[in-house]
Amino acid sequence: MSGIGTGPKRLCVIHHSHTDIGYTELQSTIERWQVDFIRQALDIIGDDCSPGFKWTCETFRPVELFWAEASRAERDRFKRALHDGRIGLSGNYLNLNELRDFRGLKLMSRRAADFGREVGSSVECAMTADINGFGWGFSQALYDEGIENLFTCIHTHHGMYPMGKRHVAFWWETPGGDKILVFNGEHYHYGNELGLVPGAVSSYIIKDECDAAMIFSDHWRVAEIRIPRFLEQLRQADYPFDSVAVMASGLRTDNAPPNAAIAASIDRWNSEYGDVCAIEMITLSEFFKHLRRQADDLPVYRGDWPDWWSDGPASYPNGTRLFRQAQRELRQHEGLTMAYQGIQEIPSPRVEELLTLYAEHTFSHADSVSQPWHFMTHAISTRKQAYASEAHERIQGLLARGLKRLGATTLKAGMPLVYRVLNPFPRTVRDFVKLVVGHFEYHELRLDRGACVILRNSETIVPHQIEPTPGGTAFVVEVEIEPGATVDIEIVPDEQHPVVASNFPEPSETTVLETPFLRLSLAPEVGIVSWSDASSGRDLLASDRLYAPFTPIREITPVEDPSGICGVRGEMQLNRKGRHVERHVGVPRGISKVETGPLSNLVHMTFELPGAEYCQVSLNAYHTAARVDVTLKMAKENRWAPENVYLALPFALESDRAEFWLDKAGARVRPRIDQLPGTLIDFYSIQEGLAMVEGDFGLVVATPDSSLVHLGDLEYRPRRLHDPDRPEPNLDHTFAWLMTNFWETNFGAGLGGFYEFRFSVLWGPAFSRVEAALDRCAEVNTGLCSFRLGEKRRAR
Repeated sequence: MSGIGTGPKRLCVIHHSHTDIGYTELQSTIERWQVDFIRQALDIIGDDCSPGFKWTCETFRPVELFWAEASRAERDRFKRALHDGRIGLSGNYLNLNELRDFRGLKLMSRRAADFGREVGSSVECAMTADINGFGWGFSQALYDEGIENLFTCIHTHHGMYPMGKRHVAFWWETPGGDKILVFNGEHYHYGNELGLVPGAVSSYIIKDECDAAMIFSDHWRVAEIRIPRFLEQLRQADYPFDSVAVMASGLRTDNAPPNAAIAASIDRWNSEYGDVCAIEMITLSEFFKHLRRQADDLPVYRGDWPDWWSDGPASYPNGTRLFRQAQRELRQHEGLTMAYQGIQEIPSPRVEELLTLYAEHTFSHADSVSQPWHFMTHAISTRKQAYASEAHERIQGLLARGLKRLGATTLKAGMPLVYRVLNPFPRTVRDFVKLVVGHFEYHELRLDRGACVILRNSETIVPHQIEPTPGGTAFVVEVEIEPGATVDIEIVPDEQHPVVASNFPEPSETTVLETPFLRLSLAPEVGIVSWSDASSGRDLLASDRLYAPFTPIREITPVEDPSGICGVRGEMQLNRKGRHVERHVGVPRGISKVETGPLSNLVHMTFELPGAEYCQVSLNAYHTAARVDVTLKMAKENRWAPENVYLALPFALESDRAEFWLDKAGARVRPRIDQLPGTLIDFYSIQEGLAMVEGDFGLVVATPDSSLVHLGDLEYRPRRLHDPDRPEPNLDHTFAWLMTNFWETNFGAGLGGFYEFRFSVLWGPAFSRVEAALDRCAEVNTGLCSFRLGEKRRAR
């Protein structure tokens, strides 16, 4: 026991169970286990054989589930253990990716804080394990609910910790200027690595002379070797505190039960070596109370903390798309409730739980890539996507009941084609609305012979355009509506207003798409050649662009031997592709057709892309707004090898004053500027879209279906980290990162299927302020709300 030096004199052990909802077992099984782990901890506390034993609930959901089914006696035991400091709470509901919006993060943090107030034990701390970062708004969501301390246990597999070091404390300034105290620790099994858990020692992080025989049979010898060495490493790194904390699990696995033997192991250590370094099992709140007494001179960092694992949702693009739609519709319901009298129903807690369960960081079984055919793999991944599906179904019901109170009706015979439009936003919105007419009505009423669309508020006829939609035809009209107002619209058969035939000119060498706001040229084999603002002539594309706008790009890292399907992925480390990646750029094989109408012009381009049986990009340019809606449709072949699919977004405002902004949960951030040192700068998880602003002009790209933006070229190279003293360009080559299956565990193994990704590009002086620009992304993605009215059809 030599060589400890003047390092920390106390080693704090926080005993917990790392919560993966899925991964090691079915989600429902894991939830039952986690509830039972609380009961096991209470039993250990109650038998008085382990007076030093303390249990920390890593996430709040197991506590919530336990409380819902606990007897009065169990609740009393739990509250007593809380008040005695034998059980600790965490304000982190689950270990999340960055999909949840700010309102969701606040609500789930509030559930933990409210519970603490209910049982008389305030929740002031949160811990996370596994995940590699958090959107900036997470700090604000915690602070707003009184949770002012965060302990992180980052797992650096395909990720990295900030500031380039572990066991570091700092103040994290929130978007609102408040501060929470962060201790950025080690991997959540590090206590096991140090030999503190009999029968559950691991060597995942530490690679040394402790061989397999010692690891599996002599935990004490491992502890005698590794604990002094760990403390010496901290001393040499000038670790400034007198205590350091590590996490420990009861077994060598995630979702592990409590283990009373840890307390016995600590007692033995203290009896033999406690005069050199004492070990104590503590809770989060105890650790932070002690740390705050030494925290006056800690550095303060302000900004985003991008999560390296935020690419997981892109392994299930359709499930993630459904989640994002459900989350938007929930916000739409909230906006309608605030703006219109009569919608009084509050979303059930289960809706928020379902959305949060989909945003939990695991997506499938640990062996999802090595055994993608296994029942467990499919059971977990199907249930994962079912969370998004059930959330969407419940929110749809919530909206339907609310709109019924405002006049909406179900389908009835003899209904008129009368629609009501509502505005769920607290500001006036001008947008396009799609009014759907069933195929049976369209032909029965002879709308194919002609129709007019009337604003009933003013009895004025407005231009419309029709487009096919599943089950019928959509009449598209433009509406401007103030907050809390309604606009009623009627579609009337009228042969004096015949349907304008679409114009299908023959494709030429160069096709020009023009509106009063846009001049866009396309060429076969190239795609979009130019994109400029018609009024000013300003070019909206980057001069150094690598690919034409909305060009699809597929990467695949070849795997010759299927037995190496996981090994190739593991070797990627911080990269999301292999050294020998093959990149295929989509080639447009001519323009299939051009449609013109009173509201917009529509162009379809079919791309040839290896790995895709079908790939089409459609551009819909409006005559009344500086706006182009873009849709990518793809029939993707399935491959087991690692793949990525991107879409090029080479827009730029080439000016020294231009700034690039991303819409994140609870914050608008400038990537590579507003973020912590040493954090990821290659890709970011976003909410509604991105914006470029300068002076009196701006451009936005709304991204309703995809959650990832990749910055920089796509080449294989060592990953770059944010260095505030030598920052990378804020605006770089930009891509929507649509799909990936690069990881060797947990995420989807293949990307085969049918996909649709939508985008909207808007520009002009109205978007010169970042708030207005990114608010517009939310408006476009969510849209105005419309429904059919149930009045009788009027005779004409």
